[in-house]
Amino acid sequence: MTINRFAAPPPGVAAPRAPRFSRRAVLRGAFGASIGLPWLASLGARRARAAAPPAFPTRFVVMFSPNGTLPAAWNPEGTETSFTLPPILQPLAEHQADLVVVRGVDQQGGGGDGHQNGMGGMLTGQPLNAGPFAGTGSAPAGWPNGPSVDQRIAEALGGTTKLRSLELGVQVGAADNWGRMIYRAANQPLPPEDDPAQVYANVFSDLHADPAALAALRARRRSILDTVGAQYARLSARLGGDDRARLDRHLTAVREIEQRLTTPFAGATAACHDPAPAPDAATSNNDDFPAIGALQIDLLVMALACDLTRVASLQWSRSVSQTRFTWLTPAIAETHHDLSHRPDGDAVAADKLVRINRWYATQLATLMTKLKAIPEGDGSTLLDHTLILWCNELAIGNVHSRTDAPYVLGGRAGGGLATGRYLSYAGNVPHNNLLLSIINAMGIADHSFGKPDWCTGPLSGLA
Repeated sequence: MTINRFAAPPPGVAAPRAPRFSRRAVLRGAFGASIGLPWLASLGARRARAAAPPAFPTRFVVMFSPNGTLPAAWNPEGTETSFTLPPILQPLAEHQADLVVVRGVDQQGGGGDGHQNGMGGMLTGQPLNAGPFAGTGSAPAGWPNGPSVDQRIAEALGGTTKLRSLELGVQVGAADNWGRMIYRAANQPLPPEDDPAQVYANVFSDLHADPAALAALRARRRSILDTVGAQYARLSARLGGDDRARLDRHLTAVREIEQRLTTPFAGATAACHDPAPAPDAATSNNDDFPAIGALQIDLLVMALACDLTRVASLQWSRSVSQTRFTWLTPAIAETHHDLSHRPDGDAVAADKLVRINRWYATQLATLMTKLKAIPEGDGSTLLDHTLILWCNELAIGNVHSRTDAPYVLGGRAGGGLATGRYLSYAGNVPHNNLLLSIINAMGIADHSFGKPDWCTGPLSGLA
């Protein structure tokens, strides 16, 4: 006999017990989506009246943008705690108190051309092994000789969540060492998923159906909120006003993402209706770059808020990125990589590069704003319990340098990082020290990371 838990039971059948909800409570909606609930103070307080405030998990996020930057428009001016953000970083001004801008560290790497060893060493602190990818003016190179920093963190933090880590991309493309930055171990790249519809199906769906069956379910266009309404109403009645508003925001975010995924991008085919792997045209149309990225940011934030993963990465394009920023005003027709190789005296190209990099800074600001909008505990937010690293495979694009590489940290790592600072180092400081400091800030007591010869200990003054 099938029993509807939300209807009166038939004669002779005991009424089902009311569901018990907890911080890990899950509402199941259309498409089999598991919508993990955020922490709710009303429910937590009932467990133990004298219990201490709950400890929230610490999360780590990498955001990548390509082709180097312009130091004169990137480096702040001022002191460690009193500084002015430069033109490229100005979109982050509202989050300045949650930032640490780092300069003066030299990105290690080797074994390929400038973009290859920059991309491979950026998060691993390792050289590239020999391999099949023929770079410009260098011997063929392969994958790095060790894991990336996020995977070291995932090894320590990822065992209690559905996903050990989540790799998202925006028009990353080919599987070569110009387009891979995440490595589980030596010679083990982890590819980013470029298709938001596929991310949604992989991360938020419990269905293990074939693409046609899942597409048929999507075609019903039934809102997740409609399906879980009875469960939500029962839970909502037990919550205080603040928790009820928080749950409303959480479920509204689910609905908004679902609705946006059912509206095709300008250059897409049916990919947004079908979470099966899409043809390249569905996620590679240049002008869809911002829309795809916006969806990936929302999916990333929700995955963290639902505690489906505690380690994630967002890779905007790839090294040697040929993205054309046609959506900026005025539009930029040249490709990003071509502009990055213009000489220093080309003022027109420099202005366009500043605007491109400012756009990426705006995306980081958007990510931080969304994390900050999710409260966790008394006065804290999801951003407070997250550490973000924004990185680039190069320092200066037209010479492929990695000296004084650009890094921005965001969030407080649950108290592991003091923010609102600008730190400038001198004296050939290897960036492996920065990666080790990040590991330590995440509560992992390692003493070295990457190639041992390239790591002399954590950065002084960062923690």
